[in-house]
Order: sequence, then C-alpha cells, then structure tokens
Amino acid sequence: MAEKKLEGAGLRGQVAGHTALSTVGKAGKGLTYRGYAIEELAEKATFEEVAYMLLYGHLPNQSEYDNYSDKLKSYRKLPDELKEVLQRIPKSTHPMDVMRTGCSMLGNLKPEGDFSNQNETADRILAAMPSIITYWYRYSHEGENIETETDHPTMGGQFLSLLTGKEPSEEHARFLD
Repeated sequence: MAEKKLEGAGLRGQVAGHTALSTVGKAGKGLTYRGYAIEELAEKATFEEVAYMLLYGHLPNQSEYDNYSDKLKSYRKLPDELKEVLQRIPKSTHPMDVMRTGCSMLGNLKPEGDFSNQNETADRILAAMPSIITYWYRYSHEGENIETETDHPTMGGQFLSLLTGKEPSEEHARFLD
C-alpha cells in the first residue's frame, strides 16, 4: 500500500471545536464573546461584566452586577496557608509560575468538590488572582506582608491598589477593565 503524502498548511479548514463562548472571524467579524464584538466590550463593559457574561451566559443587570461584584470582593482575602506558600516563591520566579502555583494551592485549600461547583470555583480563582500576584510581588520584592482585601469596587482597581499601595485614579482602574 502506498503512503499518502500529506499536503497543505496545518489545520486550515479544520474545526477544532464548537463553543457558545467565542468566535474568531465568523461572518467577516473579528473576535466575539457570546455574540458581542470584543472591541465593544472593551470600550463599554467592565471586566466583571464580561467575566459574568462568560460564566453565566448573559451580561448582568444592575442587581446581578452588584451581587457578583460583592461576591468577588468576598473572595479577595488569601488564606494564611496560601500566603506562606507565596512567601517561599523566589523573587526571580516568572509571574505566570506564581499564579499557577497560587491557583494550585488555592485548589488544595478550597477544593471544587464536583463539577456542579465549576462557576463558584471559577469566581474564587478569578477574584484571588490579583491578590495572589500582588501579595507575592510586594512580599518578594519589597518585603511587605500586605492585606489583600480592599474596598475598591473593581478588580482592576484592587490590583493597582495592592501593587502600588495607593488608591488608583478612576482612569487608571478603567484602563485595566
């Protein structure tokens, strides 16, 4: 039997999977999340609104947004055991490795349990990431053991507040949205 010679450019024309979350290049458009153009979301929506939409299927109304923001704020505090792990990570470590390690430790401390808890787990991880990376950075680079709970209404603002130790301007916080 003769071997068939493969020709062509990689996976061109191949469907890798189907999802309701995003499309790339569909009908001449660029990237979309749940039917919304990414440019429109970047301009008009907050990070929290987009996260809610991706996890729960629709953009939140004001009540849903307020409840979701409060929920994310409640997950900002890091367990002491996680802080101890972050304190042991060297200053020279790549931030992506820090976030992976922090996420893994958080998963050990707060197990998902079963698949029905997936959105709750995603919310917890999402809310903890700014705390994980800024806690590690401030501890490893500046020797500071910071509190990761802030009153800032957005995750972007919380990140900047923890990173710099100062309250960010609305403009700077919005840039991270």
